[in-house]
Amino acid sequence: MSDSQAVQIANLEEAYRAFCQTLRALPPNAFLASLGDWTPRDIAAHFVGWNRITLVGSAQLREGVRPFYFDDGTNDYRRVNADFCARFASRDQSELLSQMDSAMGELVSYLRLVPEGEWELDTGVAHYRPGPATVARCVDSLIRDYRKHREEILAGSRPSV
Repeated sequence: MSDSQAVQIANLEEAYRAFCQTLRALPPNAFLASLGDWTPRDIAAHFVGWNRITLVGSAQLREGVRPFYFDDGTNDYRRVNADFCARFASRDQSELLSQMDSAMGELVSYLRLVPEGEWELDTGVAHYRPGPATVARCVDSLIRDYRKHREEILAGSRPSV
């Protein structure tokens, strides 16, 4: 990673804010409209879960423990994401945004407490993609996911020409 811990946390917060702004701008029917494989509602449920397990996974990595969700990595996390969509089943936009906010707040609070020396520390846990699994790598994945899904929602909500 090239970004410092503080910069990476700021990037996560910015990607999260942009995603939430996009989600809040959707009318209720668009929140539940299909984008192909899932809806913006499903993506919001996905992020409630990912905010939570990124915190747990980061804590596990710092202890040299392989996060449970890595087992589903080569499956593009389909089982993990399906579980989040079922567990966070509300169809209410405000409720899911509130759950996302709560989980993100907990995650960012935790990440700010991670000592700088542990941010990119290789504790011997291998990622399913080549390279070590680190807190920095988990946060980077979440940043990219927020940006990707925001673009997916924006593309899906634009009128066809």
